[in-house]
Amino acid sequence: MPSSATLAPLASPAPRRSAPIRFARWILAGLLAGALVATAPAQDLALTTHTQSDGLSNLSVTAMVQLPDGRLVIGTENGLYRHDGARITRIDAPDLSLVNRHVSSLAPDGRGGVWVGMISGVARLGPQGLEVIDAGGPALSVRQGHRTIAATADGGALVAAMDGLYALRRDGSGWRAAPAFAQALRDREPSLADIHAVLVEPDGSWWLGCGRALCRWRDGALTRFGEREGLKPARWGDLLRTRDGALWARGQTQVARQAPTTDRFEDLTPSRLGDSTVRLHLPLAEDAQGRVLTSSDDGVLRWQTGRWTRFGAEHGLDVGSGVHAILQDRDHDLWLGTAGHGLVHWRGYEHWRQWTRRQGVPSDDLWTFLEEAPGRMWLGTGNGAALLDPDSGRVDVRTPGGTSDQVGGLARDEAGQLWMATYSGELFRRRAGEAWQRVAKGLPLVFVLQPALGGGMWVGADRGLFFVPPASGATGTPPRVVPAPGMAADRAKSLAVFSACTSPQRRTWFATSAGLIAHDEAHGMTTPAIAGLPDGLSIEKVTCGRDGTLWVASRDHRLWRVASTVDDRGAGNGSDAGVGDAWRADALQPGEVLGRRTVMALLSDRRGWLWVTTDDGVLVWNGGPWRRFDDSNGLGWNDCNQNALVEDAAGDIWIGTSRGATQVIAPERLLDPARVALHLTRVTRDQVSMPLDRAWTADWSAGALEIAWAAPVFRNRATQQVRYRLRGLDEQWRTTAHEDVVFPALPGGRYVFEARVENIDLGLVSELAALPFEIRPPWWRSAWALAAAGALAVALIALAHRWRVRAWVRRQRELEGLVGRRTAELKASYEQMRTLALTDGLTGAMNRRAITDLAAREIARARRGDAAVTLMLIDIDHFKRINDTHGHPAGDAVLTQLVLRLKATMRDYDAIGRWGGEEFLLVLPGLSMAQEQGRRRAQALQRCIGDQPFDIGTGTPLAATCSAGVVGVPPACDESLEALVARADAALYDAKHGGRDRAVIVS
Repeated sequence: MPSSATLAPLASPAPRRSAPIRFARWILAGLLAGALVATAPAQDLALTTHTQSDGLSNLSVTAMVQLPDGRLVIGTENGLYRHDGARITRIDAPDLSLVNRHVSSLAPDGRGGVWVGMISGVARLGPQGLEVIDAGGPALSVRQGHRTIAATADGGALVAAMDGLYALRRDGSGWRAAPAFAQALRDREPSLADIHAVLVEPDGSWWLGCGRALCRWRDGALTRFGEREGLKPARWGDLLRTRDGALWARGQTQVARQAPTTDRFEDLTPSRLGDSTVRLHLPLAEDAQGRVLTSSDDGVLRWQTGRWTRFGAEHGLDVGSGVHAILQDRDHDLWLGTAGHGLVHWRGYEHWRQWTRRQGVPSDDLWTFLEEAPGRMWLGTGNGAALLDPDSGRVDVRTPGGTSDQVGGLARDEAGQLWMATYSGELFRRRAGEAWQRVAKGLPLVFVLQPALGGGMWVGADRGLFFVPPASGATGTPPRVVPAPGMAADRAKSLAVFSACTSPQRRTWFATSAGLIAHDEAHGMTTPAIAGLPDGLSIEKVTCGRDGTLWVASRDHRLWRVASTVDDRGAGNGSDAGVGDAWRADALQPGEVLGRRTVMALLSDRRGWLWVTTDDGVLVWNGGPWRRFDDSNGLGWNDCNQNALVEDAAGDIWIGTSRGATQVIAPERLLDPARVALHLTRVTRDQVSMPLDRAWTADWSAGALEIAWAAPVFRNRATQQVRYRLRGLDEQWRTTAHEDVVFPALPGGRYVFEARVENIDLGLVSELAALPFEIRPPWWRSAWALAAAGALAVALIALAHRWRVRAWVRRQRELEGLVGRRTAELKASYEQMRTLALTDGLTGAMNRRAITDLAAREIARARRGDAAVTLMLIDIDHFKRINDTHGHPAGDAVLTQLVLRLKATMRDYDAIGRWGGEEFLLVLPGLSMAQEQGRRRAQALQRCIGDQPFDIGTGTPLAATCSAGVVGVPPACDESLEALVARADAALYDAKHGGRDRAVIVS
């Protein structure tokens, strides 16, 4: 142990240099480091900020770690929190013996738990919750800092307290804290009483921020690193050992790095590091690509390829008073703990970049792309064109001819000329070294430009397929735009051409309103017969694979794989494959991933992956499960634009949306398998906690069994659901989007609760989680009770043989009656508990939870396209006046009679539930607000309340009316229940402010 080890001289191998030389070296290092800072290319970061509305009560986040099960543990200036992807909950219970809940530091304990350093003591978070460590003396006051507590190999911890470093270890009687160093060493080296950071190495050595230097404890010897080793005097608040073996140190205004093969440190301090604010938390972190991140006054710095890159407010990152903690999770997203602005989630940190008007793009509507050269991308927008350099972030707006029209197509022909078409029917050309020139106008709305084989350009529009022949003769001769050669001019002008592609076999394919049309140099324009593809089906999107396979999307929301059943390589080489080959189309089955989404663009990339952009995210298929990506993954906006999907020379994917361009970097890692597991977090019965990790047995009772779980996923939560069953009660699998389930009054027996997570967007199903348990039956069903009854019957038979038959029959009847009564009591108890759990005690209507579950099921049916449903929110007018004037019993009578009137008017399968106070929610399946009959029905329900006065028990009937907000839910609606109720509430508000006693209907 360090406290009893031999004391070694405090020395360093480097010779001391004179003060002027050291000063000059510092100045030079500062200038070099300042020159190595660059602002990140202008881009919008995909950021989500979690605050009080998400459950994070304190917004000053000081530390973060990720548990092995994927959940985040978050330390703040007032309490400890846990984030499981669905919600943020507080961990430290009010009854814990902690005076100050300010979390100084967090560190994994190497055993699945977390060490928690607080100003008022040390705690450990384990499977059983948060345990405050009683070390047998005064509580350790942990110094504030990013790395002031560290786990040791023996299961203990090193703690940087306000008066020095302590070793926390467990012995036979409990936890004990003792100074980590012997008193003689502490007297000899006063800086050991001022420890700001602790790093425990795999070999058991320690690195410490000691005083205004660094110290290393190895093999019983303490070595100090300071100015002689290239370190400026500073309070070094964090230490990081990166995967390349380097040691990084962070101070208030310095960053230093020690290479693996030297004892000297290199000053890598960037400019504007921390000059404006004194900070106690100075985080260092390494991402999956080996890049080092740290905080600055106004954002985050990242070290890569010999220079710092700065991310700040210009990228949408607002960190308040600074960043206290940095964490990259196991899915490679980045989390930033800010000082006062909450927890920031940088979605898609590794793969996704955004370009919008904030970076100078003329419009957020991106419709087409064209790579002019590696690193130079033309963007066709809703307000002209621009040339983007993604590496520098520079956007050069180059609007040809002053036009600000929407650009519908960009292409390069075989001669190297660039072409641009607008939705207003203008066509532009740009020769090398020249400006854009308008070469045609008055064309229909152009959807696509496709280079023609052998020169020239195809122009696909909403009313026609046209061709621009290659230039010939004088260079000043304007090009001609003619109807597509090889087909009648009237037919060419009648087609709607949505997209096009050219296969490696030199055949150009057009997706048109008349199906697929092909063109090659040998056979001209043809319409191949394609088996499996319905005749006359409009094809709206097409992309050509490298093997000649076509991927197409039809107007009926289906995807198809179209392949030749003969060798297509003969097309264009004199064979008859262009006109006589055979094709077959097979529909893909993306299932619920595609749903009723509209396909906006298709791309078959160099990897053979299929990219599908839609009006609600991006789908990717590599032959395995489909994956869907949306704004939770880092996509700039879910609404993608048509034909705005390309792959650049580096293999990156560019996606155009109605809110900017998204660049997908290194997509080959995008489909790395996602990980998720279901973890039981709470099992209670009769409000008593039961074991989570082992089987248990309990006596029967009428109480409910509640099981809660967590499935930590921080992206694509919308499609995540849990399938569960309780074997022994019901073998059928059930599905829920909630994180808990309740089983009321289970009968005696043996059970196994089984559950697993399914996420359609991520294409995964978790392993099965199981919990076995047993409920002992009531005494009258126990084995000893039945045995006693049998023994009594045998004794009676032996003693009274003469009356054995009569006594036996009588006894059997008594037993059957007893069993029947007990069974009836159980059934009555079960029904009573079920009724109490689902019914409002005053009115007899469903309670809020019951009507919410029923509404969610009906909306899910509507989303599948089964039938419409209507939600109706009713509120009694001037209900407070009724209570204030006539008393609360009168108000209760009005509520009760209102429910009775509505039930008398409603259909058998309609439902009513008390939503809150005097508000009631009606769920009306099959009722459509798009039909006049449905609207009359909703208004009749509202009017029936005020048709007759209410009997309030005073002898004088009371007249009362109600107002209603009605929202119709059509089939295939994708709105959530919360959004629909909010719309109904808004309509109710309009009814109230429109004079009351009316129904306002929104569709």
